[in-house]
Amino acid sequence: MNWRPLIVLLLAFGLQACAALDPADTRSTKQQWYDQEIEMEVGGLANKPPYRQHTRVNAIAVEGKVLLVGQATEPTYSNQLEQQVRELKNVNTVYNQIQIRPLPQLGEVSKDSWLTTKVKAQLIGSKQLRDATIKVITEGQEVFLLGYVSREQGNVAADIARNVSGVKKVVKVFEYPEK
Repeated sequence: MNWRPLIVLLLAFGLQACAALDPADTRSTKQQWYDQEIEMEVGGLANKPPYRQHTRVNAIAVEGKVLLVGQATEPTYSNQLEQQVRELKNVNTVYNQIQIRPLPQLGEVSKDSWLTTKVKAQLIGSKQLRDATIKVITEGQEVFLLGYVSREQGNVAADIARNVSGVKKVVKVFEYPEK
């Protein structure tokens, strides 16, 4: 098997993650900055006591709307973290999708990362989504799709993700432009 295309694809995703702001994103540079700041603050909160070793949480922010996904060992941790996120600067809405269950093992986390990579690759390859900026996050083989897209683009993206091997469920958390 020729590994070169896969390695190039993985490096491209890695470099994309390093990019500070996405010029193709429909949000203003200022809003992108605020959303990135929110995501980093949530990451910082989730890695400090009392949450450390009791939660594994990822946050995606789009125009001040924050999606929390991951796991917490007890409802108290999920609820407290959600409340702290609501109080962060520039946060308008919080969608708490944190599951109450044991924290995942490395194999489960790796499987989710691989699914995210496969979904992103399929979305990037779609001609119908060339001008769309879609964030993808996977937790427990459930794929969350976020971004500011047309309804048609949202449906196309969901269909693409749904057909990626290993995906159990697709959740659309898109913002649609007003007509």
